[in-house]
Parts: sequence; C-alpha cells; structure tokens
Amino acid sequence: MKALVTGGTGFIGQNVVDLLVENGHSVRLFSRRPELPARFAGKDVTLFQGDLADPDSVLDAMGGMDVVYHIGELKNTSAREAGKNVKLMERIIGRLGTAGVRRIVFVSSLTVAGIPETSPADEDTPPKVVLKDHYTSYKRECEKLLSRTVAGAEYAVVRPGFVVGPGSRPLSNLVSLIERWGAVGIPFPGKGAAIAPFVHVRGVARALYLAGVEPDAAGQVFNLVGGMGHSWSDFLAGIAKNLGKRLRIISVPTLFLMPPSVFFDVFSGIFGVTLGASAYLRYVTTDLVFDIGKARRLLGWAPEFTLAQGVEELVREYRSFGASHP
Repeated sequence: MKALVTGGTGFIGQNVVDLLVENGHSVRLFSRRPELPARFAGKDVTLFQGDLADPDSVLDAMGGMDVVYHIGELKNTSAREAGKNVKLMERIIGRLGTAGVRRIVFVSSLTVAGIPETSPADEDTPPKVVLKDHYTSYKRECEKLLSRTVAGAEYAVVRPGFVVGPGSRPLSNLVSLIERWGAVGIPFPGKGAAIAPFVHVRGVARALYLAGVEPDAAGQVFNLVGGMGHSWSDFLAGIAKNLGKRLRIISVPTLFLMPPSVFFDVFSGIFGVTLGASAYLRYVTTDLVFDIGKARRLLGWAPEFTLAQGVEELVREYRSFGASHP
C-alpha cells in the first residue's frame, strides 16, 4: 500500500509513519521541511515538500496514493484560520477520486463529542454540551464534509481523547510548569477529580493505521480512549512523581471561575476568536467516560499502554533534552 501522511513529523503522525513502514507499506511524507527527518532515514519513506497553506501542493502529493492519512493542520487561532482547514478538506475530498485514492483517514478529536448526554457514551450519543472553540468546530465541520460529500473513495474518522506520551511540546511545557511550580501550587478547576479521556500516543497511531487498512473501518467514526479511568489529578500527580517533585493542586471552585470564563468568551468574540472557556470549564470538571466497543469490533483495537507509561515516557524525554530551562 502507498500512503500519503500529512503531519507525519508531528506528535501523532511520526508514530503512524513508523507503523506503516513496519508493516511493509510505502510512505510519502508531506512536509515543509527540505530534508527527510533522520528518524525515517533508510526506510521506505520519501519526502514530498509542500505546505498545508498551499492546497495545490497537497493535491499534487495525493497522486498515485492508495490511502491518505490527514493528520496535519494549520493553526486554529481564529475563525478565519480554522476555516482554512475546512477549505483544505473540501479540496482534498474533491481530488480523492481523480487521484486514485482509495481511502482517507482523518484525525478528528473527541471534543467533537462534547459532554455526552449519557455515560459511557458511544459515537452516536448526542452531546449535552457542545464545545464551540475553533479547533473543535473545524474538526466537526470536516467530519460532516466527509460523511456527506465523499464520492469515489472511502473515509474513516478517528477521534482521540487527551493524548499523552513523548513528542509533544505542549505536554513538555506542562512538565516544566510542574517542575518549577508544583510544590507552590497548580490551580485546577474543582479538585481535578473528574475522569478524563486519556489515550497513549502510540495507541492513537495504531488505531489510525488500522483505520486505513481494515475493510470494516470504511465510513466509520471511532471514539478513542485508553479505558484508564484516571482523573486529571492522577495525570498531574504522575508527572510530579516521575520528576521526583512535590505537587500541590489548588482547588479552584467552579462557581468562581464561571463568571470570568463567560466574560472571556464574550470578549474574545469581539476579535473573531472563540475560546469556549465556559464550556471547557464544565468539560474538565465532568466525568468523561466513552465506550470503545466499535474500535474493538471493527478495528481489532484495544488499549495497549497505560497512563503511567505515557507519563513516564514524557518525563524521560523531557529530561533527555534538558528541558528544565525556558
């Protein structure tokens, strides 16, 4: 199989490329970089230099590919910027048939499911609270486009939860924050006791790989969580433990945070930015439990990695880069 991967040098994508190569597939890596990353040297990976901001370069890269793994995205800092990601998906869908692509696999987000009405929630459970930030809105619109307009090819959508593991700059920044300020206190809504939808990055990569090769994945959406049943405080405490640092979580009552979060939502809207802070406040203080039965049945996927593994690998990588400086 010949696979095009966008975002293949990033947190999730590099692990997808690894799996494709390990399973005997040929990869075309779409990247702005002029050279192939050392990680893929000597492997069946060829570089196609392009930019997601230039849709024509993406369409050119699709020629002769069997499967497109669309993992990369432009930054979603405003409605206008998020809209570029949606427009790119429209262009990609329009080219699938003529490019000879058999299937497109899209990385969405579990935030599209919002706060579900019932728990555990499956892919068809309607949301009780809809998240309307730019990132989630663009993912939601792309899911709709795929389900309504794909012709002459197949699609599969994977919605990862909160992805943990090595390779993420934002997570490394969080480790740095806890290393510096954990003993003083890290404020968190409520007590951080709500169950969070964690999933290991390599588990996400495996689900994505399977979504591109398993026949039963065609036309399906998959919620993806690790089934760990851990809370936000478990996650933060795990980072502190691996750092050998004390952690004090400062519980901030939700009622105190709701008025300013509503204000920021309204104020940011003046500048064309949708933060969705008030909805996310409810999101991180609600138990989020999802059924992964569909991924088990149709992909043969099951969680292989624990939260503890993901945190340990994250902190180990952080230390290996000497990241305790700004």
